[in-house]
Amino acid sequence: MGMGQSMKRAVGLLCSGAAVLAASLVSPSAKAQSDVVLACFGGSVQQTYERYIIPSFEKKTGLRVRYIAGISTHFVAQLQAQQAKPEYDLVCMDDGPQSIAAARGVLEPITTAAVPNFADTIPGARGAGNSGVGYGLLAMGLVYSPAALKKANVEPPKGWNDLADRRFKGLIGMPSIGTTPGLFALLMLAQSNGGGVDNIDPGFAKLKAAAPNIAEFSASSEMSKQLQQGDIAVSVWTNSETARFIKRTSFPLEFVYPVEGSPIVMPMLNLVKNSPNPKGGAALMDHILSEDIQMVLVRESRVGPVNAKVKLPPELAEGITYGDAAISKLVKPDWAVINKHRAAWTDRWNREIER
Repeated sequence: MGMGQSMKRAVGLLCSGAAVLAASLVSPSAKAQSDVVLACFGGSVQQTYERYIIPSFEKKTGLRVRYIAGISTHFVAQLQAQQAKPEYDLVCMDDGPQSIAAARGVLEPITTAAVPNFADTIPGARGAGNSGVGYGLLAMGLVYSPAALKKANVEPPKGWNDLADRRFKGLIGMPSIGTTPGLFALLMLAQSNGGGVDNIDPGFAKLKAAAPNIAEFSASSEMSKQLQQGDIAVSVWTNSETARFIKRTSFPLEFVYPVEGSPIVMPMLNLVKNSPNPKGGAALMDHILSEDIQMVLVRESRVGPVNAKVKLPPELAEGITYGDAAISKLVKPDWAVINKHRAAWTDRWNREIER
């Protein structure tokens, strides 16, 4: 081999090596740009997403999803802190914290151009100004243990005002005001007695009347254990959580849609303003709102579908919020007003109720 050929080969090898080095340095960053960052709930929600939802999305689009688990209040704080350069593309939040994030201007309104399946969602699932959309419907109501009430020779509850009925003395587990069930119990007791979000006094009065009936105040996460152990017989929970609990444990519980109405509870999907991958975030949202994935959520998470095109067989529809008749009975909370008063209500609850 001549000197010229040797020189050419050396230069070629040098260039190849430089190309490999450059690729190794650049490709992680470039690949990260194609990631879709989903901030969503942990636990069983994360398991459902990672097992049933994300793989089909990645296969369909060629994009990779990075899942960050957390809770709604943390996500709101992060969106506020990272407003100039957000990390997330798509965020799950409960409807209460979601309304705070929307008011702070950190969410990107949804359009049908970016998210075609948004057009098929029921109006009640959409956030104010299309700031977000629920990915499943839950109803808040009462839950009871048939065995515990039979043992106490007590008829089951039918409505919110039954929480103050003396037949339930020492049988009720009341979630604390810091939980959504506790908050909604207060609101529905107010609404059922001539008040509402702008006049909460009747709710506090009814809770004081219910005080002898309340055996425990606790976080909602503790309530299922208390029901199983027989420490309480009645509490406040959602139909979806009740159905999942029964499926997981085979412990018999009954859910009651109170006669005065059931507040709607929605885990919501939200696009992030100025996100690093807005098209990827919108594509993932569209995937979750599709008929196929809505069926997955019905089956695995026991939430009612928000896509109006989804048709459920009776065995899947049982126990979840589904159909015009069921949805029409739901009460949609005014989160803007609730958030305005919530700190004062919490302080009053801690002074007057849970002492």
